[in-house]
Amino acid sequence: MQHINGNGGGSRSDKPWTPPFCTIIDVETTSFSYLACSNCERVLPNDSLPNPPTCAVCSNKYTFPTASKRLYRLLLSVAISHKVIPVMCFDRAARVLVGCSADELFNFCKSHPFAEEKIGEILEGEMCQMTLCEPKNGNAQHLRVVSVVPLRAGFRPAIHTLRLLYGVDDSHRSSN
Repeated sequence: MQHINGNGGGSRSDKPWTPPFCTIIDVETTSFSYLACSNCERVLPNDSLPNPPTCAVCSNKYTFPTASKRLYRLLLSVAISHKVIPVMCFDRAARVLVGCSADELFNFCKSHPFAEEKIGEILEGEMCQMTLCEPKNGNAQHLRVVSVVPLRAGFRPAIHTLRLLYGVDDSHRSSN
């Protein structure tokens, strides 16, 4: 992976940087979330849910679903000034774009066919200001989105558009 600093150069930078704007080109939605310990937020194995294990990091014994939760892990392709780069958008930043928790979106997608694919279509072309940084984990491959601010005046989070598309009543929910 080529490391990109705030000037668009190829040297490694540990400081976060913010390009003038980023345009979302693609959103990988096939695995948009992961199961995490509700205590320490570390990844939990999906295949061990029938036999609830103990979290390997904090020793929290969890019983699905109360002591576990889903967190976002969205892989985006974004265009910056002169190139397209892959970036990883985790829970805090992804909630800005999606407008709900990963658990809520996961459940919505289970109930509504093709909703998972629609998320990418909804977000494609959105212009945002993103603060990016190098991953802290040496094995990670993509820049991290530290924060995101949509730039379009009429921006609505993806869940709002999904609810409209699928005819789900949004009147009882708080405005996102």
